[in-house]
Amino acid sequence: MKKFLLLSAALITVLAVSCKNDGKDAQQEKANEISSAPATIQTQEYIEDRIAEIYGFVLGESKFTEADEKFFTQDFFDLQEKVLKKQKESGNLYIDHDHWIMGQDCHNPSYEFVKAEEINGQTAKAYVKVKAFDDQETPSLVRFTLRYNGDEWMVDDIEEEYEGEFYSHRKMYEDALAE
Repeated sequence: MKKFLLLSAALITVLAVSCKNDGKDAQQEKANEISSAPATIQTQEYIEDRIAEIYGFVLGESKFTEADEKFFTQDFFDLQEKVLKKQKESGNLYIDHDHWIMGQDCHNPSYEFVKAEEINGQTAKAYVKVKAFDDQETPSLVRFTLRYNGDEWMVDDIEEEYEGEFYSHRKMYEDALAE
């Protein structure tokens, strides 16, 4: 009987520890989950409206740098800030034009939404044509990588098209910091 009680006590202890760990594991697993955008905002129309909201701010009374802080993911914003700091300290030019309009100067800048694609719960791609000047003949094609951050789509990379290829600002920033 003594062996049975000891064995039962040991089994209860093992089960109690196991259940306690399962609770911690489940909590940790839930904390590590990446939030997924609701299906209602995983649409072409919603992405187009979000881009309109972003460019409404960008082309409004704000400064372009305010738009970066407001619409970039924190990771992308921090990466750009590190590059700007390195640029200031070193004198090397890593960022030489405004990524919202693909120009250094502007006069009546504009944008046109083209399409959204590859929309899933965490990311989407949005294509936009931008003009830095109202008389610019050929607009620049820009591809935004959007990341759902828990309540809204935020810009996580900007890629500009040049001669049929897209060039990632995130990659350019990472390369600049690696020098």
